[in-house]
Amino acid sequence: MKGVIMAGGKGTRLRPLTCHLPKPMVPLVEKPMMEYTIEWLKRFGITDIAVTIHYLRDCIKDYFGDGRRFGVHISYFEEQEPLGTAGSIKNASSFIDDTFIVISGDALTDFHLSEALEFHQQRGALATILMSREREPLDYGEMIIDQAGRVKQLLEKPRWDEVYSDFVNTGIYIFEPEILHYIEADTPSDFSSDVFPHLLQYEKPLYGYAAKGYWLDIGTFQQYRQAHIDILNKKVNVSLKGEELFPHVWVGEHVQIEDGAMIIGPAFIGDGAVIRKHVKVEPYSVIGEHVQVNEYTSIKRSIICSHGYIGKHCELRGSIVANGTYMANSVELLDDSVIGSRCVVQSHVRVKPNVKIWPKKVIFEGATVHSSIFWGKQIRRSLFTDYGICGIANIEISPESASKLACAYGSTLPLKSKVIVASDGQPFADMIKQSIIQGLHSTGINTIDCLDPITAPIVRYQLSQSSYDGGIFISINEQERKVYIDVYDQYGYPIDRKQERNIEMTLAQEQLRRVPVEQLGESEYHQRAFSRYTEALCKHIYVPLNGCKVILAANAHIHHIAKELVSHVGEGMISIHDTNIDSIREYVRTMNVKFAFVIQNNGEQFTVIDEKGDVLTEMQLLCMYTMTTLLFQSGMIVPIPNYAPSSLETIARELNGNVRRMNGKRRDMLLALSHPFHFCYDALYAFIQLFQLLSFDTRSLSELLASFPHVHWLCDYVSCSWSARGIVMRKLIEEALEKRIDIDGGIKVYHSDDSWAFILPKLDEPAFTIYSQASDFQKAKETMAYYINKIRQYQNA
Repeated sequence: MKGVIMAGGKGTRLRPLTCHLPKPMVPLVEKPMMEYTIEWLKRFGITDIAVTIHYLRDCIKDYFGDGRRFGVHISYFEEQEPLGTAGSIKNASSFIDDTFIVISGDALTDFHLSEALEFHQQRGALATILMSREREPLDYGEMIIDQAGRVKQLLEKPRWDEVYSDFVNTGIYIFEPEILHYIEADTPSDFSSDVFPHLLQYEKPLYGYAAKGYWLDIGTFQQYRQAHIDILNKKVNVSLKGEELFPHVWVGEHVQIEDGAMIIGPAFIGDGAVIRKHVKVEPYSVIGEHVQVNEYTSIKRSIICSHGYIGKHCELRGSIVANGTYMANSVELLDDSVIGSRCVVQSHVRVKPNVKIWPKKVIFEGATVHSSIFWGKQIRRSLFTDYGICGIANIEISPESASKLACAYGSTLPLKSKVIVASDGQPFADMIKQSIIQGLHSTGINTIDCLDPITAPIVRYQLSQSSYDGGIFISINEQERKVYIDVYDQYGYPIDRKQERNIEMTLAQEQLRRVPVEQLGESEYHQRAFSRYTEALCKHIYVPLNGCKVILAANAHIHHIAKELVSHVGEGMISIHDTNIDSIREYVRTMNVKFAFVIQNNGEQFTVIDEKGDVLTEMQLLCMYTMTTLLFQSGMIVPIPNYAPSSLETIARELNGNVRRMNGKRRDMLLALSHPFHFCYDALYAFIQLFQLLSFDTRSLSELLASFPHVHWLCDYVSCSWSARGIVMRKLIEEALEKRIDIDGGIKVYHSDDSWAFILPKLDEPAFTIYSQASDFQKAKETMAYYINKIRQYQNA
């Protein structure tokens, strides 16, 4: 006996899952639907199988091949145009030479086929229709049979006043080869509407068999979800991948489930999936292979297909997420929502019930999606953030995407330009570095490959002292699991917005330069790239670094560079490789040190902790920046951001200096200095400055901080969707027209009592940062609350 699987349908009711997949390939608990059908046929000894294909035929052929991997032999019969259920069987007539069974590739069943075949043979049937009982047969073909099982009447999708039986046609048929005589070649026809009525008219032996077991036609999302529930409840006799570790929870190979994660069965976790701590997976959830689910996310009655990424604090409620989709933090998917394959859903997005999002869409931060998004609709944010390009490691930024980004960057530079490329030494950062180098070479750009792990400020210094044409630095934020790719111009400054747009446009339009092989770029290799930097930085050590004990917490390569700087200190610097702030605070309280300095992998960002274990605030760090700059480089005008507290002017006057307020963007702040080091953007330089200060000042760090002029300066954040940002900014400006305002990187509104507020739009998040300064705390707090409420009011208007 042979089997024929009909797998040519488009499955339009299951879009967007079927936009890039034929319906039989849609995953059902981590296996394509059709794989269950093949396993069912094989269970009854049917291993010679024909598969009729049309829509996205190669997907089926690539996965199942000749069937050998599944213990069967598969022959494919392609339709150039859809031929219908009967026409597709006629198209496979060369395969048929004996009794055969026909089944759809999207049916889930465990019918006992041997009994049905015995019935068919005993009756001498030409065709036997396997029937199932349905209380509501409106969506099926209703069947009326006599006591012997002979079909007396068929009615497709009856109305309630036409319901005379609860037997329905399952679309599973046993045929004799003679059935082909009743089907016209190369002509679309269906069994239910064309062939079976003809057999009834001429009283041919057409029978219906009430099959025993489970059957479900998976044509809608409701049925698709029900199939998952029934499989997990063991209502249908099918095999599942993985091991049933405890009742009704199946787990595949190489799955990582962190302590504190909760999985409540029935549930399925596919091969290589990662479930982080504090994740809650509730009953009837399916998580596909190589899916990452991050901390504090809750998944209830949801299906996440393979190779997806779900961020922190997300909530999925009865939703379906197709393969390869990335979901950022704090996303909420409500009941019956469906996200297509390879979508990007940014943070704080809320998808309302029944919304469907077609594949490869980008949903911007903070959006509430009220209606379905189809072809061509998507909103992208800028590629660049305040610290270059960033994304989740191996999800948003992979070796492939990094290489393409490098091609776009290289295509904007003259042929044979030289670009320095370096990383923080983390394994994945090094992998991305090599991808970037190869991408640059393909566009005819030569590279300087820094072999040793270094920092972003070292790359910037190298560029300021060389004739290179640009630079790239790659670092990893291990806590956020993010990659940062920082791009610099020939002078060592972050590239300007014009060059950012040029790269974005080149990448979006894929106008990538491909040079002949003889023009490919080449690499030079540099070791100890930090030596010139440390030599130059030593010239900014004006007093002996002794007399105090300090903690430096950083990774190994930053410690190595720091020891070159302060080698004559002896035991003054305590090296710690743990950069967890809470741990460092405990070290400080027990080790009698002046301060602790925690450096991030990029070498720019840092945290300072005083001798009491208190973390310095942004205002305190700005005060330290102003004070150390003027103490060790008298006569300078210190550039400070517009939103900085007025206490910086007081500190500058006391040290016979001055400050200049300006746009607080990183590039502008770096450009404002006459030397390549900057307290706010070079952690080792800031460490040396602070070390020097406390080496000759007898006061503790907390006492020094207490001596600064005190102002009430607050900072807070308020969410605002991208689409409402322009309206909010306009209304804030209109409201403040009668007051004194400055507009430079944000809106600074001055009030009559010398208090002010600064509203700063965030570049890479749908939010505003609000700074408020006033003569007393209550006034500053009230001003802050006023603008937060205004922003919320304006965006909801």
